[in-house]
Formats: sequence, C-alpha cells, structure tokens
Amino acid sequence: MSLARSFASHNMKKISLAPSFRTIAIISLLLLVSAGRASAEEAHPTEPAYLYRAEVVRVVDGDTIDVDIDLGFYVWIRKQRIRLLDIDAPEVRGESKEAGLAASEYLKGLIDGKTVIIRTAKGKDGADRDDSFGRWLATIFLDGLDVNQEMMRTGHAVPYEGR
Repeated sequence: MSLARSFASHNMKKISLAPSFRTIAIISLLLLVSAGRASAEEAHPTEPAYLYRAEVVRVVDGDTIDVDIDLGFYVWIRKQRIRLLDIDAPEVRGESKEAGLAASEYLKGLIDGKTVIIRTAKGKDGADRDDSFGRWLATIFLDGLDVNQEMMRTGHAVPYEGR
C-alpha cells in the first residue's frame, strides 16, 4: 500500500448520507406549519378580517345589534353598532312588521346578553368596513355557531343583495 493511500484512508471520516432524526423533524415541522398557513389563507384569501370578543348589549332588529367590544388590556369600545354581514332581515316597521319582529325576537333569544365573537369585514384600506349608517359589518359567532347563517337557515333572513 502506498504512503498516500494509507494516509488518505486513515484520515478520512465516514460520511453518512442518511438524514438524521433532527433533520427529518425540522423538515416535517416546516411542512406542517406551511400547510396550515396555506389552508387558513385559502379559506378567505382576499378577505382580511379581525376577530373580537364582544358582549351583546342590545338587539336592534333581525340584522343589527349593539355590542361592547373587548380590545384587550382593559380597553373597550362601548355600544358599537354592528350590521350582520351578507344577510337581510325584514324591517320591524311597515308591511313586513310581523316577520321583522319575529326575526328580532329570534336573534334576541339567540344572542342577547351573551358573549360572542365578531369577525369584521375589512375595507381596502384595512379599516373595519362599515355601511352607509356607520355600522360595522361583521359575522357573529356564538360558541362556534355562525349566527348570520343561522338567521338565514331558520328563515328569519335572506342573503343581502345590496352593497
């Protein structure tokens, strides 16, 4: 055996091409995180929103409520008027008074005085979107129930065809 070959074989470390457990764990974690992020973005990719915890202080009618919003750190917005997004309930005045009162009573029984989660719609500027009356537009959730959808499911509201 030549001196060069003897020197090379003596000083070479064995290199394993098999990935280590640590490498596999890191790659798996990165894949899980990126998959979770992608699926969350795919749910509403063009609709940014904020979630707030709020207490319902008044049901105005079948598609409008007043809430106290908890912004955290003991900061609250009091009596913010919210219009339930993408639904239209009958008015409590005029020809549809009876259906409007029924919708209002149903919504009261469902959420009045309770803690809910509001998911606000956002405008292009990133601010909470509101309607022509200054009401924030939002989807309301009670213990995971989409209240807006529930109003339509029970026949107390229809899809909103306006703005």
